[in-house]
Amino acid sequence: MSSFISLPLTPPTAEEEHDTFNKRVASLTDFFTQPRFKGIKRPYTATDIATKQGSLPVVPPTSSMLADKLFALLTRAEEEKKPAHTMGAIDPIQMTQMAKHQDVLYVSGWASSSVLTTANNEVGPDLA
Repeated sequence: MSSFISLPLTPPTAEEEHDTFNKRVASLTDFFTQPRFKGIKRPYTATDIATKQGSLPVVPPTSSMLADKLFALLTRAEEEKKPAHTMGAIDPIQMTQMAKHQDVLYVSGWASSSVLTTANNEVGPDLA
């Protein structure tokens, strides 16, 4: 069994493209109404964003899942009036060792790339 995605051999009609675009606008509009974005004012519309996305399916980055998880954790902590314990780690190895003891961890890309390296001090990605 092949793991490749099967794409249609014929291009979509103008009506199909219009329907796909409208579904994307509706999806973005729903996304913007999540509690996570309460109080956010945007100078652009969901339609403005959809026009910039192109025609390929939009795949959310992994960071979106982690951002949703952090938002849920902070929301729950606020509702329960309890703190969310957090610490900073110096590198991803230390982060994995601390993970079972903390709710939230942060690794600075700058700190982890400039400590204990023998190469240059190129800034790495931030991890959380």
